[in-house]
Amino acid sequence: MLRLRRSRIVLVLAVFAVIALYHFSSLSGPSEAREISIEPLTKPNDKTLSSSSPTTLRDGPTRSKESTNKEATGKKAAVKEETDDSGNAEKPSRKTSPRPKSAETTDESYPDGDSDSSTSPESLGSKQEADVEKPKDVINITKLNGEPAAVAHSPAEPLPDTVPEFHGQGRFEVIGAEDDGMPKIHWTQLPEHFPIPTKSLISLPTGKVKVLPKIQTSKFSEESSDEKAAREAKLDTIKKTFAFSWDGYRKNAWMQDELSPVSGKFRNPFCGWAATLVDALDSLWILGMKEEFEEAAQAIGKIDFTTSIRNDLPLFEMTIRYLGGLVSAYDLSEGKYRILLDKAVELADILMGAFDTPNRMPMTFYLWKPTFASQPHRAKVRVVLAELGSLSLEFTRLAQITKEIKYYDAVARITDEFERWQNHTKIPGLWPKQVDASGCKKPEPAPIARLDHSASKGPGYYNAQSPQIPRAGNPTPAEKGTDPGTRKAAEKETTDVGSSKTKKTPGQDIEKRQILDSTPAVDTEKPKPDCVPQGLSSPPGSGWEDFTIGGMADSVYEYLPKEYMLLGGLEEKYQTMYEFAAESIKENLLFRPMIEDEERNLLVAGQISTSGKGSSSRDRTLKAEQSHLGCFAGGMFAVGARLFDRKDDIDIAKRLTDGCVWAYEMTPTGIMPEHFLHIPCDDQKECTFNETLWYEKLDPYSSRRGSRTSASQVVLDNDVDTSRKAGLQSEKSSSKDANPGSKAVGTKSKGVGDETSDSKLLKRQLGSIENDKKLQDHDETDDEKDDEDEERGPAKAEATRGKSEDKSAPVDEELSHDEQKSAKEKAKSAEASQTPTPTSIEEPEPLAPVVEAYTPPPIPSQEEYAQGRIRNEKLPKGVTRITGHKYILRPEAIESVFIMYRVTGEDYWREKGWKMFTSIQNATRAEFGGSAISDVMSETPFPLDEMESFWLAETLKYFYLLFSEPDFYSLDDYV
Repeated sequence: MLRLRRSRIVLVLAVFAVIALYHFSSLSGPSEAREISIEPLTKPNDKTLSSSSPTTLRDGPTRSKESTNKEATGKKAAVKEETDDSGNAEKPSRKTSPRPKSAETTDESYPDGDSDSSTSPESLGSKQEADVEKPKDVINITKLNGEPAAVAHSPAEPLPDTVPEFHGQGRFEVIGAEDDGMPKIHWTQLPEHFPIPTKSLISLPTGKVKVLPKIQTSKFSEESSDEKAAREAKLDTIKKTFAFSWDGYRKNAWMQDELSPVSGKFRNPFCGWAATLVDALDSLWILGMKEEFEEAAQAIGKIDFTTSIRNDLPLFEMTIRYLGGLVSAYDLSEGKYRILLDKAVELADILMGAFDTPNRMPMTFYLWKPTFASQPHRAKVRVVLAELGSLSLEFTRLAQITKEIKYYDAVARITDEFERWQNHTKIPGLWPKQVDASGCKKPEPAPIARLDHSASKGPGYYNAQSPQIPRAGNPTPAEKGTDPGTRKAAEKETTDVGSSKTKKTPGQDIEKRQILDSTPAVDTEKPKPDCVPQGLSSPPGSGWEDFTIGGMADSVYEYLPKEYMLLGGLEEKYQTMYEFAAESIKENLLFRPMIEDEERNLLVAGQISTSGKGSSSRDRTLKAEQSHLGCFAGGMFAVGARLFDRKDDIDIAKRLTDGCVWAYEMTPTGIMPEHFLHIPCDDQKECTFNETLWYEKLDPYSSRRGSRTSASQVVLDNDVDTSRKAGLQSEKSSSKDANPGSKAVGTKSKGVGDETSDSKLLKRQLGSIENDKKLQDHDETDDEKDDEDEERGPAKAEATRGKSEDKSAPVDEELSHDEQKSAKEKAKSAEASQTPTPTSIEEPEPLAPVVEAYTPPPIPSQEEYAQGRIRNEKLPKGVTRITGHKYILRPEAIESVFIMYRVTGEDYWREKGWKMFTSIQNATRAEFGGSAISDVMSETPFPLDEMESFWLAETLKYFYLLFSEPDFYSLDDYV
């Protein structure tokens, strides 16, 4: 009992020790846990910001020479992107910026960057300013023992292996981290390990802003009063849908990342910094919800970007959701809410730490805590393409506003690397989904020489270069030409093998085993460096690579024309890179899907996998997959067609966008799946629907399945026939060998013990059927024998039993009955003394039953199998598989529909857009907002209780803009 109590005490103490160890390790050591202070946040110098919003009209009045040299912009904006559930990079959402007006700007100053305005939801409409509560438990580990926490390393030096390899996730929710009771760790500004001299920073392009071509058409049809009333009614419905979801977020998930619209709870997958609130700021302004915008803008001041519930910051998500949301809201509100810019700079300065690498390529999942940030890092060898190349718009616009060129320098270096690599990938013009951004090429390991052994070469093989054992009496090359003393010393040295000595063997001229001189040649080459500098490249060991403009790659291509517009056309490389990519996309990725409506000429962007060795089918394969993320391509081609005078691309844009519209119309819910597979047409001009080909794609193994099953049936039938014959033969042999009516006591039955292999096969195949039949026949045989014995009478029955029991005992029929009985008893007793008594008496083997052969069910034909799949999976004609059934409120399709309407002026796109909206509204509306659904192929889809921030920030915003006046936030004024 005492021992048990002691063990419990030890266990409790061990638990406390582990907790204490975890606590102090998270604080970077017990000594640092006592150093608590408040570190001022680095804020932009107010002198660098003008008191009014900078002029950024593309075709506006000429600006002063001074302002032109400092900042060259074509459009105001920052574009935002999203990612899917698995963390893969997704397409950006467009954050619009307003046309600057001459209205007075109310810039407020915040001393030390720590004061701002904030209100709670309960104080709606209140304009009272309140100071933001400063963090109380800030761990100051900037300096240790009065010295800087980190020492800068030269880029030429190899990085110390102090931080383990880390792979993050875009969406990652930490459960219970807010209430763990531990003091919070805060980010602090640390000296850079790989700083860039100020004179080497890449500046914003300067010069006179170009007058760019118009993107929007001027040929919009005039609407009647009734048509206008109907359009405005639709606009009001969309606004009410937005307000419903926003109100659900405000009441149930205020200051949290996302609302759970079914349960009324919330999620925090993006650091808990109120992602929905920040991301939806521009939508609140565009929809005219100014009171809600002001409330949200004031609440922004409560967000503390210096601490997070996550150990890592997903750079891509932080940029598109938070930085893009803040910068665009500041632009749209014409700089009236200074807190938005202050918070944008605060976040950007934290994210700049991710670019502190030897080649300035960022760590896409930045370990922000000072313990890790104080150590040198390098970008990873496997980085998602879109996560690396979709940062330019947000950082560029921030650099234009603040005139801090370090923000532009960070993203311009990435663009330069993509430009250098674009013509050297396995598909020139495109980049693979995975990128090696480390800037470090490991030297190729030296090939390991294969050991030649005589045993593997056959008899008589001799390798003169391999060590050999000399024959007795023959001196080794080392011994020739040497004096006896030297030879003796050499012998002593060569005799030491391992830790043992070779002893002299009597009767032999050689005293020991000696090895031929096999000393390797001295390597005079210089040691290879651990890292050879390189630019962006394919990850190590990339045999086959995937190229797509869908998930993990989309926004890299979309940002090219938008960055060109944002810079006012002053940076030509963005046009060059886009046009190179556009031609490669059309040549390699686009295909026409085979659908039932042959008059509808659609296009889809698929995915190419290639080894890079050639263009044949053996070296590259097309995955005819259509994804919702890829639906941005229609809008991108439309903008690029107008911007760079590529007239043929307008038709490409229409067909791509209509392909996504068709994908919405093909499902029971009227909503496009996440992704699914097509059958590509051989000819884009003519494509006849082929039902036979569709069935072949649905059941590609029908011929093999039929032949394999037929062969199996033949084997089964042969086995059953063989087993039947073997059973009959065993019956005949047993009846010939056995004496009818008699069997020795204790002997083994022939029918059971001496089974043939065929009869065993029959038992394995027929199993319980045969066993049940045996039991039944055995019982019937015993009953028949007992009945025959009773009919013959007691005497005859006894005599018969006696004969069956012992056929070897001779009986003299001339003796009397008593003498015969006595003789039998004596014979039995004599045999009993010689023969061991058996433990059990086995019953006679029954006759082998006749069992009918197994008949398998009929094999379905290819048509039957294909129709079964179509019926069960609800496949539309031409679709071979739905690989992603859910819909998570994505905006890509409606974004392209909106752009196509503004570019062409065709009412067709408004009609299709309204059908899309009503379908989404009917399938996704939940109790507190719009909810993602699990299966668009189900007429009653299950809600997933998720509402990502882009539902308010993008999807509903594009629906609203589609039915607004054409000049409302024109594409000619906003990116």
